[in-house]
Amino acid sequence: MSPLKYITRISLACLYAIALLGAPNGYAQCLGLSQGQMAQALSWSGNPVVGDTYKVKRWYVQDGDSLSLANGHRLRLGQINTTEMASKGRPEQAYAQQGKDQLTQKLHQQDAIYLQLLPEVKDHYGRWLVKLYDGAGQSAEAFLVAQGLAYVINMNRQGAERCLWQEEGAARIQNLGIWQAPISRVHNAAILNANQGGFMRMGGTVTDISESQRHWYIGLGGKVAVKIPKDVLATSRFRINTPKQLERWIGQTVVARGWLAWRKLSKKQREKGFKAGVMSIDHLRMLEQPPVQSLLKE
Repeated sequence: MSPLKYITRISLACLYAIALLGAPNGYAQCLGLSQGQMAQALSWSGNPVVGDTYKVKRWYVQDGDSLSLANGHRLRLGQINTTEMASKGRPEQAYAQQGKDQLTQKLHQQDAIYLQLLPEVKDHYGRWLVKLYDGAGQSAEAFLVAQGLAYVINMNRQGAERCLWQEEGAARIQNLGIWQAPISRVHNAAILNANQGGFMRMGGTVTDISESQRHWYIGLGGKVAVKIPKDVLATSRFRINTPKQLERWIGQTVVARGWLAWRKLSKKQREKGFKAGVMSIDHLRMLEQPPVQSLLKE
């Protein structure tokens, strides 16, 4: 068995075990909205506030993780990511249509939906980042994750709800939806190229460490690196503040999930060893499998 396949199996087992720790009876479903929250929900406006619950009566499901409202506002489910519908010449990804269909069916069982704004408020496309609930107050994100139709993601420092990771762990164990499809495989970072980007899971052996003023760049061989804010690692269980501390990761295997983006490098940047492919993560939950040796040395 290759090292990457071995570490992927460890990653799956660890993810599910960690997700179950501390949960009542080993597992906890995501809580829905209370009757009081739904009764006191405000009408959605152009100036929503974090902490309030909003009610919407007209919407359109664009895909498994995004909606548009009658007033033109666009929403993005901020704790999950579904596979992509066909767009701009790109083919539809596995389970994308199922995700859209299931979300549409779920939301149209009642005549209203409920929203709660996430702390980051908007993504880089200008979409409001929200938690989404159906007309009965049940989490639409948990509904999709439990069926294996969505990946759990962290788009802010607060991170996704723990229950969503538990739902994903159960779906993975059962090989539901995306978890039985090639799209969910862990890509070998060392051989990725500029034709391979977007959301993915990737892994590889840490080959080098570099830094900017605010970020660490963890090279995984080839042209790819994982970018992590320095303060995230400094305040994490790793307590990493210096290059020497992070160099313990070299030679270890990591698995991460996120969006791999490619940038054009200058000749000078290439000579300095800059990586053209960068996966930026702002929460360590997106690092599915951290270096084993680093954990042992804590």
